Amino acid sequence: MPQYDRSRDGTTPAGVSRTVATPESLGLALAAAPDPELARVTVARLQERRPARALLERPEVLQAVAPLLGFSTAAADFFLTYPDELASFADLRPRSVDELRAEASGDVAAAGPVAGLRRFRRRASYRVAARDLDGAPVEDVMAELSAAADLCLEVAAASASDSDGDSARLAVVALGKLGGAELNYASDVDVVFVHAEPGADAQARASRAAAALIALLSEPTEGGVALRVDANLRPDGRGGALSRSLEAMLTYYERHAATWERQAMLRARPVAGDAEVGARFADGVTPFVFPAVLPASAVEDVRASKVRIEEHVRALGKQDVELKRGRGGIRDVEFAVQLLQLVHGRRDERLRHTNTLAALAALAEGGYVRTADAEALAGSYRFLRRLEHRLQMVRDQQTHELPSDPHALSTLGRAMGLSDGVRLRAEFERHTVAVRGLHERLFYRPLMEALATASGPTPGADRASTEELLAGLGFADATTAYELLVRVMDPARQLGRVLGTLSPVIVPALAEAAVPDAALVRFARVADAARDGGLEAELADRLVDRPDAARRVAALAGASSAFADALIARPQTIRLLYEVPPEAPSLFAGDEPRDALIRVAAAHAARELRVPETGRRIADAADAAVGRALAAADPRDPVAVIGMGRLGGADLSFASDLDVLFVYDGDGPEAFQRSRDAAERTVARLRDEGWAVDADLRPEGRSGPLARSMASYIEYWQRWAQTWEYQSLLRARLVAGDEFLGRRFVSNAADFAYPEALTVEDVAAIRRMRVRMEEERVRPRGAGRFNFKLGHGGLADVQFAVELSLMRHGARHPEVRHTHTLEALEALARARLIEDSVSLSLSQAYTFLTEVKLGLEIEQRVAAQALPAAPESQAALARRLGYGEMARSRFLEDYLRITRRARQAMERVFYPEEGAA
Repeated sequence: MPQYDRSRDGTTPAGVSRTVATPESLGLALAAAPDPELARVTVARLQERRPARALLERPEVLQAVAPLLGFSTAAADFFLTYPDELASFADLRPRSVDELRAEASGDVAAAGPVAGLRRFRRRASYRVAARDLDGAPVEDVMAELSAAADLCLEVAAASASDSDGDSARLAVVALGKLGGAELNYASDVDVVFVHAEPGADAQARASRAAAALIALLSEPTEGGVALRVDANLRPDGRGGALSRSLEAMLTYYERHAATWERQAMLRARPVAGDAEVGARFADGVTPFVFPAVLPASAVEDVRASKVRIEEHVRALGKQDVELKRGRGGIRDVEFAVQLLQLVHGRRDERLRHTNTLAALAALAEGGYVRTADAEALAGSYRFLRRLEHRLQMVRDQQTHELPSDPHALSTLGRAMGLSDGVRLRAEFERHTVAVRGLHERLFYRPLMEALATASGPTPGADRASTEELLAGLGFADATTAYELLVRVMDPARQLGRVLGTLSPVIVPALAEAAVPDAALVRFARVADAARDGGLEAELADRLVDRPDAARRVAALAGASSAFADALIARPQTIRLLYEVPPEAPSLFAGDEPRDALIRVAAAHAARELRVPETGRRIADAADAAVGRALAAADPRDPVAVIGMGRLGGADLSFASDLDVLFVYDGDGPEAFQRSRDAAERTVARLRDEGWAVDADLRPEGRSGPLARSMASYIEYWQRWAQTWEYQSLLRARLVAGDEFLGRRFVSNAADFAYPEALTVEDVAAIRRMRVRMEEERVRPRGAGRFNFKLGHGGLADVQFAVELSLMRHGARHPEVRHTHTLEALEALARARLIEDSVSLSLSQAYTFLTEVKLGLEIEQRVAAQALPAAPESQAALARRLGYGEMARSRFLEDYLRITRRARQAMERVFYPEEGAA
């Protein structure tokens, strides 16, 4: 199609042959319009006007204008009023800013600023609309609409400043869609006004100029309005001064602006008036939009603001038809992008775009959003913006709702290049469903608050400042740590780029390790293993959406060389860390028990699981391992595995033995032999898988048979068992095997564990056992204060106090019968069988000391029962437990205080007032 210069008299440019539209070409052009009948009627009316008749005879003009006339009643009214404007359709190419400026200047010179700008804006908009209907890229449409609005503001600002006499040095700063250069056909134009000098006189001049600008553009005339200028986003809204000095504006945004006001400034773009003042404002407000530390509350503020919008639309019943604020609409895209900009843009200047699509592309390029997700979101955003444009073209009105009228919906569908309204509805739903899903993944991304507030190496930061930061975080060799981080977070590699964006959660997790430098080395080895194992692309994609998974990997590498080695040996197990481990039985839906243990360890290291939940999840893994081992042993007779000790209490640590008993149901030597063999195969398989199995709590200990019949257990308990053996039965729990048999065992064991009356001799035996454990098994002698398992106020004190109470009261109060220590304590306190202060002290000690045990055993999966002797090792343990400054001294202070109170509480239970036993 030949290109034409704009001509109002219909003349043909030199060198271009003129052709005349035929009736056939007229019919084809009208038929191609979204509403052919509307196009026919409008063209017929225009042909009654001489300038229009001549222009419509030109095929290029007819073909360009017919779709618009057959869709937009506002355009039809404009061209019926100004038929000579049809000449602009002879040349639909995009206009440069300079060309638009010259065009606007000519209109203002001919008709004055009020009429001239209105005619210019409408002509420019309809010219863009014709290209839009012909399939122009939505970015080009938004850019030219925004450029035309910029020029209207430019001309109006100059006119308002001239009319005020003494210049107020007023700057016009665009926000919202104009600030992002993504204006609609009928958008309000959001602006704030800033003037250079402080003082009342300057304030008055600037406010008069701002008011004159708004009136010039927004007051309705017979030509409509040029722009709907909205200055209500200024400080204090409608009640605030129309313009503020640069100094006052920056003070406001520094000290008083709410989160939503700073969010609005993401799109601040000086567009008119005093360029220097506008630039100084944009530069000056940037540190307040992207502060060094963003309060975690800011994330919640943005989310709450979005929820309020959704609730308002839902209350109107328009959530499914409102393409701007409805579910999966334009706001879903914008809010997700802007929240990511607020969180990450303070550290990465590449993200500070005012335009939504440009910001989304930068987020993808920087590794903050998966490329596929960014492309899908951008595609749906373009569709929704095109649809919004079509809606506003019709009557030049602000509307964002799909029409309910079938004819209007079908016309809209054809304007979108679709066959009818049904197809449009389907496409709309497809895009909004996709947007909503991506919005929820991005907007409610895990650790968003942590990423907002955490400190870590900044992309592109200089080496000196990064090394200073690493040293401050506790890395002993900051130079080596920097070099290793640069290698791990290499932006030239996909995984490195993503890890770089997550450094605010990765580096602090490593810094909390006992030895941060060693933790970083292990983390680097895990990352290398992932790359070598072909997981780089998958891991990069998943970590973009799940920064909490990156923190889990870093925390596990920091806490445990044993588990880090497991990840390095089998990098595919990193996939296990994408989610927090669920509760059993879903924990083992697809996991091997050893893999489930990795998931639990990572969540515990990242402090997502704490006592007692960590112990329960480890016990879940152990239960599954025992169950699989027993099934593999294929017993021919009913066999049950009974958990004892911490396994029975569902409260294991990372290096706990699995205390088990085997019971079978059968008669005669053959049943005994078969069941014993199955038990031995079960134990052997568990040990091969790395589980430490201990069956020494069985009758006669190691010298007794590994499996016994139920009758044999009962006979032993009746005739030969000692008090400590009855005490051990308090934690008997069916772990695997024949359920009916296991429940019989637990029920029979309870008859002996919970006697009708606990004798004085039984109490004395329990007391003696506790004393012997401390005196004979704590080495070296006198080290009991720091033996958290068997020593002064240790776990054994808690356990014995609880078990003595259970044996005293369990027969008459079955509601206190729990195998888990903390659950039993809570039940005893609820039943008023133990003092609240005693329960509190014992619970606190059990929780604290179990955390200590987990913190020590996670490193190498080696059993621990005493604090390390070396001060530096104690400091490392304290760091691992989350103590910050003065970690060792604060930890030891807590340890001594908690164990002292636990010993006192134990003694209250062991030696009550006379008659309590």
